[in-house]
Amino acid sequence: MPVQRILHRAGNDLTTLPLSHHPAVDAVEADLWSVGGRLVAHHERPIGKSPFGVSRRGVTRLLPIPLEALLDVMEQAALVLDLRAWAGDPAPDLARALEHVDHSRLRVTCEDWHLADRVRAWLPGIEVAYSIGDEQHLRRYLAGRDAGALGPTPVVIRHSLLHTPDEVTALRMRAGDIGVWTVDDAARALDLKAWGVDRITSNRITVLNAI
Repeated sequence: MPVQRILHRAGNDLTTLPLSHHPAVDAVEADLWSVGGRLVAHHERPIGKSPFGVSRRGVTRLLPIPLEALLDVMEQAALVLDLRAWAGDPAPDLARALEHVDHSRLRVTCEDWHLADRVRAWLPGIEVAYSIGDEQHLRRYLAGRDAGALGPTPVVIRHSLLHTPDEVTALRMRAGDIGVWTVDDAARALDLKAWGVDRITSNRITVLNAI
């Protein structure tokens, strides 16, 4: 199977959504939040119910993209929703929004693994993956799988946590499906592809085009 090429955060901005038509883009990724029961995409963490959010650049005004606009992307590319939670449980809102949507080109990832499990309970037909961002998360996942405390669940992992093909093989034995993020160097992307990862997320079209 060819590696899936995912354009990072392209679903967070109306100006980048048309890149779903690019031949090097197999899927578009977006950060999804539930605000007052409304599902919207933007990268910044919301500040309460205000129209502002916080990112590494500081406080900025939110320019949210409605989920409906993201779903239109699936006519050209797959859609990866990185579901975030800052208050409450967005899983029921997501389940209602996706009830009549074709799940075959849709994937949900969650840094909060409990949230991922809730999404899977609400939407058993959708593919859900745990996000692994640091060594502690990785050790927790491996230990949980080996102890039987965690069921077989795909993962998306920070690429710098993988150092050898053997590590990819060991993780695949437990996860079944491995995505990596965020890879902005073409040589590194080609190495990871050769090691057998299933999905590569990048900010750069040039990197996606190289693989």
